Amino acid sequence: LNSAKVALMANLSHYGSDTLAENSTLPALQDDLILSVIEQLKTQVVNCTKVNQDNKQVNELLTTELERYRNQERILTTQMNDDNKSTSYAHSVEIDTLKHTQSEHLKEKESLEQKITLFKNDFQNEESQNIDRELALEKEALGFQNPCYLKKAQQLKPNLYYGRVIGKSDVVVVPDFEDTLMHAEESRSK
Repeated sequence: LNSAKVALMANLSHYGSDTLAENSTLPALQDDLILSVIEQLKTQVVNCTKVNQDNKQVNELLTTELERYRNQERILTTQMNDDNKSTSYAHSVEIDTLKHTQSEHLKEKESLEQKITLFKNDFQNEESQNIDRELALEKEALGFQNPCYLKKAQQLKPNLYYGRVIGKSDVVVVPDFEDTLMHAEESRSK
C-alpha cells in the first residue's frame, strides 16, 4: 500500500497542480486520470506480488539448500570425527601391539642373556675340569697308578715302552710264538 501511495503521489506530481486546477471542471478527464493511476497501481501491485512470490520461492529454495548444506556439514564433521577417532583408535591399538612386542623382545633378550651367562659359566667350569683332567692324565701317562699294570703292559707291547725298539719298524709283536720271544730277547740284548 505504501508503494501504491508513493506511485499515486508521483503520478499526481507529474501532472502538476496547475493542470489539476485547470481540469477540475472536467470530471471525465479527472476520472480517466484516476482510473489510469489505479490501473498502474494494480499493475504495480500485481508485479510486486509476483516479485514477492518469486522472492518467497527463491528464499524457500535457498533455505532448503542452506539446510541441506548444514546437514552435509554436520555429516562431514561427524565422519571426520569418526575417522579421527577410528584412526586414533587404530594408532593406539598399534602402539599397544608394538609395546607388547617390545616387552616380549625384552623378556626374550633377558632370557637369552641369562642363558649366555649360564653357558659361559658352564663352559668355564667344564674347561677348568678338562684342564684338571688333562693334568691328571699327564701325570698318569708318566706312570700307571698300579705298577703291576705297567709291567703287564710292557710285557705285552714292549716296543711301546723302549725307545730303541720304537725305532725299528720291521718288528712284529706276536706274544704267543717262540720266534717272537727270541726276537724280543735279541732286541733287548742289543
